[in-house]
Amino acid sequence: MLNYLKKTVILTCALVVSGLFTYAQASDESIRSLRGKHAVNAPSQKPRSARVILPDEGILPRDIPHQPPLIPHKTDKTRISLMKNQCLGCHGKLEYKEVGATPIGENHYINRKGEKLGHISTRYYFCTQCHAPQENLQPLVKNEFKSIVKEEDKIHVKESRKKLIEELNSDLQKQSN
Repeated sequence: MLNYLKKTVILTCALVVSGLFTYAQASDESIRSLRGKHAVNAPSQKPRSARVILPDEGILPRDIPHQPPLIPHKTDKTRISLMKNQCLGCHGKLEYKEVGATPIGENHYINRKGEKLGHISTRYYFCTQCHAPQENLQPLVKNEFKSIVKEEDKIHVKESRKKLIEELNSDLQKQSN
């Protein structure tokens, strides 16, 4: 039994060393990456800036039910820290009407116990852990994903959003008069 164990350990070590040796001999060009033609060990280059799709150009529809909506504006200078969340400056309960922004969902003001709060729940404070900016990019890999959201639901969401924007604009006009 001990002899069998020794042979197994030696054979395993030989296979590992052989695999490492073969891997070390492989050229960088034989390894494909999502970086395209750039060698894996080449220094990284700053990615090209993606164009953020702004609201007047259209909001991308959600692909799955309950998907957090995408952010239709740039967020590269938006700061969220323990002390301050700049998203709340436009999307907060008191600010969204004045700015004409989409309000934060009511569920974001409910804590784990189901109690309604006067402020945003800590579970939802860091917006970008769920919401991401929508960008006009090509996928890095082939993607054949089919949305499970029905087309009529997408149309309903677009119509609801259009109606909300019209109502907000109407409220803003009334306030300015």
